[in-house]
Amino acid sequence: MTQRLVTEAGFYNGEFLKPGQHYESDGSETEIPEVTDRLTKDELLAIATDRGVEANAEMTKAEIVTAINAKV
Repeated sequence: MTQRLVTEAGFYNGEFLKPGQHYESDGSETEIPEVTDRLTKDELLAIATDRGVEANAEMTKAEIVTAINAKV
């Protein structure tokens, strides 16, 4: 695992981080990092469905992202 620098606020490894913070990465880019602020809830739900993650419209965007990243 390597440490990566956060350049844009967002969810990394299921945790919300601000620019300047670091997170552990195994090198796979399958997580959904900073783009979550730009994705709609419907888009996140579609990603969850595509990846076989249980998510629903009652969840917050943060909960959906955490569920997706936990499945990785």
